[in-house]
Amino acid sequence: MEIVEGQSPVGSWGHKFVDPNGRLRGYGMMNAPGVPLTISLVLARKAGVHNSQIDTAIDKSCKLLRFYVGKGAIPYGDHHPWTQTHDDNGKNGMAAVLYNLLNDAEAAEYFSRMSVATHSDEREMGHTGNFFNIQWAMSSVALSGPQASGAWMREYAWYYDLARRWDGGFIHQGAPKDQKDAYRNWDTTGVMALAYAQSKRQIYLSGKKSQVIPQMSSSEAECVVALGRGWTKKNKDKFLSERSDKALVLSLRSWSPVMRIRAASELAKRNPKDLRPYLELLDSSDLYASLGVCELMIHLRGRAQIAVPYLIRLLDHPDLWLRIKAADALAAIGQASIKAVPKMLKMFAETSPEDPRGMLQRYLCFALFSRRTGLLGKSLKGVDKKELLKAVQLGLKNDDGRARSNLGSVYENIEFEELKPILPAIIEAIETPAPSGIMFADGIRTAGLKLLCTHKVDVGLGLTVDYIKNQKKHGSQKRIKELIKYVDSYGAHAKKYIANLQDIIEYFENEEEGFPKHLSKQKAQDLKDLIERIKKSNDSPSLKSLKTIA
Repeated sequence: MEIVEGQSPVGSWGHKFVDPNGRLRGYGMMNAPGVPLTISLVLARKAGVHNSQIDTAIDKSCKLLRFYVGKGAIPYGDHHPWTQTHDDNGKNGMAAVLYNLLNDAEAAEYFSRMSVATHSDEREMGHTGNFFNIQWAMSSVALSGPQASGAWMREYAWYYDLARRWDGGFIHQGAPKDQKDAYRNWDTTGVMALAYAQSKRQIYLSGKKSQVIPQMSSSEAECVVALGRGWTKKNKDKFLSERSDKALVLSLRSWSPVMRIRAASELAKRNPKDLRPYLELLDSSDLYASLGVCELMIHLRGRAQIAVPYLIRLLDHPDLWLRIKAADALAAIGQASIKAVPKMLKMFAETSPEDPRGMLQRYLCFALFSRRTGLLGKSLKGVDKKELLKAVQLGLKNDDGRARSNLGSVYENIEFEELKPILPAIIEAIETPAPSGIMFADGIRTAGLKLLCTHKVDVGLGLTVDYIKNQKKHGSQKRIKELIKYVDSYGAHAKKYIANLQDIIEYFENEEEGFPKHLSKQKAQDLKDLIERIKKSNDSPSLKSLKTIA
């Protein structure tokens, strides 16, 4: 039950299990351990371990991971789908096995197909090394049948042959180029044996349950394998350069999101003058074609202004991912898409059973409010403030900390008086961290504190002192310096918090765990210096009472 109790509220796991507040530590969600942990729970249930908490944990994890079906590879954590390659260090392979165990044919087939397309350079990449890309390869490829296994092995059997040592064992080969590999010299005999044992089908990891998804024909298997052929990390920007426009348009309509994006990138480089044929595809009933053309418009950016009305219509499409991609394309096009803003703001309130985690809202946070690329990231001129604040208030409850953090741009681009109606929501977003997206979750919390402290709202001081202790540890040695400036700005008002600051110093010096000791001591010294300045301060700026302004 430790696995179940260590799961985050959204269904994920990280470097460690959740902390006492139910949040993951460090970088937050990590799918590399998360998918195998889910598989272990499913296997435990098959072995006779029945518990409603286990069922709930499996359900939460599977709903989270299933979002990536049709969109790319399962990424490192709670991020956008990985689309550079057809797999991201074996996580699609893991997912194929997981959903096969659960009789989810659609998800299992998609992740297995992505695995079949992953070989050569795509298979020899991976965060901290490609160990898991090799480990989960054949377990997932074989689910698509003997023709898929055969076609994949014809492409990649040499790797297995050359990896065998004179004594019959196998050592982890690592990436082709010398680079940091956390698995260097690991014995991988068991990994290779698992691959060769697929035909036995005696355990679940070697195909014991293998008839859930359609079995590929020889021609279909060859087509899927061909998707990953020719791509290398070195030539990734050139390997489609010799293909005709016609061939690239066909690739825009591929089931593979990776191939659609690669084709879109190459077509955009050719700067097509006539976009009407692509607009016809965008407006067609072919979902893959529409998604592919959205990717093309994203790459064309401002050159795709003619597509704006078509993309706005797609914001009402029944397919969630197409709605999201249309919003992404509108944001990429830029100022010409500003007419879409009223519709996009209203979309923040949309909910549906297919979107339990509010992914549409998450992507809209980026499309509208990203400081770098959002349609409203730099200016709110002409925006209906009432609709804006409704959207921001909803977005501040999104379960992704990175999405929430984009909303900080609104704090900077609007008068403080106009934000008063949503101050309670802003404060709640400071006090309660997002349940996921932990790596970036500090952004909206510090943005809220900056807002309160800049305008000398009375509660801002206490919230900042509290956050100094309870902030995310990763990067806190730098973040604390900004927080100290906020406390400093209250001058003599901060004297009543000296005892609190001394308690935090004690915590940093003697109690803080999971953080470099010398950095904890550095934070303690920063607070000691702050206390000395507070004691000497005679500045008492006028404070605004939250009770009178909110």
